[in-house]
Amino acid sequence: MRYAVILAVLAGLAVATQTSFTSAAQRVMGPVMLVAISGLTTGFTALAIALFMQRPEFTARAVWYSLASGVLGAFIVGSIAYAAGQGGVARALSLVIASQLIFGLVFDAFGIFGAGAELSWPKVLGVVLILVGGVLVILDPRDTLNL
Repeated sequence: MRYAVILAVLAGLAVATQTSFTSAAQRVMGPVMLVAISGLTTGFTALAIALFMQRPEFTARAVWYSLASGVLGAFIVGSIAYAAGQGGVARALSLVIASQLIFGLVFDAFGIFGAGAELSWPKVLGVVLILVGGVLVILDPRDTLNL
């Protein structure tokens, strides 16, 4: 479990760093070229790693899931890069993380795509607290709050 937490934190660092890189590249090359180059890099890296790993069984369903994942990945990279270029990295990632958490809870609760974790009040409260923090990040300081 400790390794999973460390990897999750390192993945968060990688996402923030990648978002900064992709946002900068997208402003110069445009989102389509960025996604094309990023996708090729991802594919070649994964292929190089796969050559040293055990060969999985290829089924039609697994290949379809892989293709759908690749298309979604291209959309994700392009969308986050564009959003970060428009409103900043923290704002873009706050919105992405908020939507990931909401849909993650829904996927877990209904067992969508094989996910399945018990939905509990502490989990829901944790997501709500993170969402509140995300809202505070995306608020424009020029906006006035009439509380």
